[in-house]
This record gives sequence, C-alpha cells and structure tokens, in this order.
Amino acid sequence: MHYFKPPSPCNKDKGLINMAKITEYQTSKGTFYRFRLYAGIDDQTGKKKYVKRAGFKTKAAAKKELIKLEYELDTGNYFKPVERMTFKDVYDLWIVQHELTIRESTLNTLKSKFRSKILPAFGDYQIEKITLGMCQKIVNQWSKEVPGIYPALCHNTSRIFEYARRLKYIKENPFRDVIRPRRQSKQKERNYLELDELKKFLDTAKDDDLKAYAIFRTLAYSGMRCGELLALTWSDIDFKNNTISIDKTQARGERSALIVQRTKTATSQRVLDMDIETMQILKQWKVKQASYWLKRGQNVLADSQWVFSNVNNEFMSPAYIRRHLVLICEQAGLPVITIHGFRHTHATLLLSAGASVKEVQTRLGHSKVQTTLDIYTHLTKQDQKETIQKLVNFMR
Repeated sequence: MHYFKPPSPCNKDKGLINMAKITEYQTSKGTFYRFRLYAGIDDQTGKKKYVKRAGFKTKAAAKKELIKLEYELDTGNYFKPVERMTFKDVYDLWIVQHELTIRESTLNTLKSKFRSKILPAFGDYQIEKITLGMCQKIVNQWSKEVPGIYPALCHNTSRIFEYARRLKYIKENPFRDVIRPRRQSKQKERNYLELDELKKFLDTAKDDDLKAYAIFRTLAYSGMRCGELLALTWSDIDFKNNTISIDKTQARGERSALIVQRTKTATSQRVLDMDIETMQILKQWKVKQASYWLKRGQNVLADSQWVFSNVNNEFMSPAYIRRHLVLICEQAGLPVITIHGFRHTHATLLLSAGASVKEVQTRLGHSKVQTTLDIYTHLTKQDQKETIQKLVNFMR
C-alpha cells in the first residue's frame, strides 16, 4: 500500500498560497473553465501529483470544485489507500494468466501444490509484509516434511513474488535470497526386475487374468508409460506390421478427472516395433474384450475403442494396474515395484542385451539423452559380474 503525500497547508502569514489558477479555454461547443491542482508527492515514484478538472461552464462552478478538492487534500481524505494485496490475491491474478500457457494435467499438478502447501503457508499474509525470515522458516520446514518436492515448491512460490514485483506490489522478491537446505541423498530402492524375475512375474500374471497379463506384457516389452498404455485405442495397434503408435496419454485434469491429451513432447510421439508374441496376446485380448461386451449389448469393434477399459467400458484408472501388480508380485514372491518400474525394467534389459543408449532413448521417447543416462544407470546382477570379468579377460 502507498499514499500520496499531501501538500503542506497554506501559510498565509508567509504569503504561501496553494490556490490553483482557473483558466478559460474554447471548444467548438463554447467557452469552458479548467484548473490543475498540485496534490503533493507520490511516495512510491517520488514524482509530483496533480488533480485536473475541466468542462466547467462557469468560473464560479470551477472555483467551487477547486475549494472542495483543496479541503479534501488538506484533510487527507482525497487519496484513498491502495488496496492491500495478500499472497493469495496475487496468486489468483497469476494463475489466470499462467493457465493459458500450460496443459490441463500440468495445471492440475501445479494447483495441487499450491492448495496443499504454498497457500496454507503464505496465502493470508499481505504480500508486502512477508519477510525473508518468514520465507526461510517455511523452506526449512518443507525441506524436512516433503524433501522430494520442496525445490518445486520454492520455485513456484518465488514465481508469485516475482509477479508481485513486476506489478509493483512489492519492491523485491524475498525468495531470491532464501537459502535452500541441501537434500539428503537417500539410497533408492531398486525399481526394476531382473531378467529371471520378469519371467517369473509374467508367468504368474498369465495364470491370473488375460487382461492383466496383456497389460503387463505390453508394458514390459514396449517400455511405454502407464498413461500412454491407458490412452491406447485399437486404431493404434497395427497387427499387420506388429507396431504400436504412441501419440497421446492419459492424465489428470481439473478436479483430478481422467483425461486424454497429446504427449508432452514431439519425441514422445513414436511408433514402437513389437515382438510377435506380445502382439498375439493383444489379439487374444481384443477377441475376449469384444465377446464380453457383445454379450452385454455393446459393439466395441470400433477403432476408437480403448484397448484397456474399466467395468463400464470407460477410462481405466492406474489403480487397477497397481492392485494387480502388487498381487502378482506377492504371489510370485518378488519385490514390489511401481508401474513405472516396468519402464525401468525394459530399459535395463535392453541395455544389458547390447542396445545403445541412443536406441533406448528413442524407444522410450526421451527428448534428451541425458534423461536416459540419469535414470537408467543401474546394472543387473549379471552385468555387475561381467564387468569385473571384462577386466580379467583384458589383463590376460
């Protein structure tokens, strides 16, 4: 908030008069009167402020208005304080602009971070009153409570302060000087299956359910993301050429509703060559799916039919896959991995089989090779054994 500093009251003893001069001017409609009244210094810009009035038909009317304005200025009742903005007020302005530039799923994730962590911490505070100390305290708290996402929380909080600075609600962004605590490196749990473990998993899945088996076989042999799998329609499956086309993905939109949208990057759009056995399993599933729904009065032979759908023949939730994954891992006596772990498994086994990093990058749809290198640097047990043997063989 800022005020305009009113001019000093008139001091007639010293001959100082704050009276503006009323001037006459002509227009096509006749003679009129106007004035310009000095109103003090703007304490934010340091510049002189003037109040202008025009269009008076008589000099007396102009003088009457001038006297009224002078009184309001002298008593401090003319300029009202600028409305104080809270952090949430600025966020509300910012999000309206920002949501025009990002995908619905990204917007949903972003709003979720603000609702759960950022707005509860800063939302009700007047933004010009938030200090570096307050910011540092919250950042320290986030680093302990949510170490995995606290850098993202810091980044997005800073964006609101920066937006407020550009709008001149604050002079500086306090988040720029926040010290971000170092994240403690944790030993990551293995999130992939060894070759023998994958075989055991798929053998167990085969005895469970054809639908579940087709899902896990496709994930393991394609390396596609879970969202890409759940967005597949039969038009994406080419049984003649044994390929699967990826150009869309399932995601969470507003209010966490399941939606389908285009893949995030151009490199994510790809055509995957598949093995004959996996394609045969998908063909078996297509026949069983069609038979199931035909008995219930639905024709699902259209190309737009989802390859994998729920009991209402609508979007399938990832929760279905997760439930079956945990169940099969437990039945097979295997470590429980995530759905994304099948993507890790696919990449790991490809590299172990001799595929180049560039080939793996292309198949996974990574836009940067560094992403492939950063994520898939683990070695299988067999690879680790062969590493030392390579040295022994070389020394001979």
